Amino acid sequence: MSDQKSIPTVYMRGGTSKGLLFNKKDLPSDRKILSQYLLSAMGSPDTRQINGMGGATSVTSKVCIISKSKEPGIDIDYLFAQVVVDQAIVDFGPTCGNMLSAVGPYSIEQGLINAEMDATKIIIKAVNTGSIIEAIVPTPNKKVKYSGNIKIAGVPGEGAAILLKFKNLVGGATGKLLPANEPIIKIENIDVTCLDVSMPIVMANAQDFGITGNETSAELNSNQNLLDKIERIRLLAAIKMGMGDVSGKVLPKFALLSKPLNGGSITSRYFTPSTCHETHAATGSNCIASACLIPGTVASKISNLKVSGMNKILIEHPLGIIDCTVETSEKKIINNSYIKSCGIYRTARKIMDGNIYLPENLDND
Repeated sequence: MSDQKSIPTVYMRGGTSKGLLFNKKDLPSDRKILSQYLLSAMGSPDTRQINGMGGATSVTSKVCIISKSKEPGIDIDYLFAQVVVDQAIVDFGPTCGNMLSAVGPYSIEQGLINAEMDATKIIIKAVNTGSIIEAIVPTPNKKVKYSGNIKIAGVPGEGAAILLKFKNLVGGATGKLLPANEPIIKIENIDVTCLDVSMPIVMANAQDFGITGNETSAELNSNQNLLDKIERIRLLAAIKMGMGDVSGKVLPKFALLSKPLNGGSITSRYFTPSTCHETHAATGSNCIASACLIPGTVASKISNLKVSGMNKILIEHPLGIIDCTVETSEKKIINNSYIKSCGIYRTARKIMDGNIYLPENLDND
């Protein structure tokens, strides 16, 4: 016996992110107490997260809370929590498309979903945003397969392909495809596009911020003047998007776009929002790819793509390329039904499972 409580958990990589996955029934329902649990689990606030499982970066300080859904047509409810590294904050506002690739394998191995022969289709609801995702997990002989020959930029080695097809993905945070009502608005004399597809993002041309757009994430994160300018524009844009004062919040995200250099459709530097992502968020990829197909946006002016019913968009990021398939409406009317779905391939890996130990007194905080 000890003065710590133990909770079952699985530690997984999903896409280019990493974090803990819990069954909802094993955690408190009170959001304030739940936040204390997750801060303790990750070791926040601490820049090293030395006292928990966090990896001292935003992409390695994530939590997925999974449960069997009670909604008709939905298999799994997925609640995402972003645990801030250096502050006592747990943000339940956004979702995470990278960690989403771990949700299917976890659900099968935890007995929440019965595996099918060869591949298992799972309909997942991202509770944070209300979006619906169809995940297809390879399950030869009704067992989750992690090994394979698919390589994604930002992850060493290869893995089995997990297809994530995002549906019902427009306006989850703001209710609108174009929350500022126009493809481009001006903020401090800079053209910006505000789009809400999977994730609300404020995007601009990198050159308007005094950079080429091909810098490394480390170079951009060391440019405090740039980060300050991004935050200033983001806060003003959020008001135009109807999101109010977003100081201290991670939504909307921010992206600086530029011409591709390696055969892609567009280059993106994605900010989370206080730092540049080392690769690219999966949900953010949906939004950037969709912007390339909407006339008049910053992204479409840079990419200059011809739009068809099914569109493959290659987004270059600091460590490689992420490819998205975006289905658009045949009517080409730019409204909430214009973007029908977005699909990406990710890989996942189960790293460890067991129990995590937390202080016994957290329920009293």
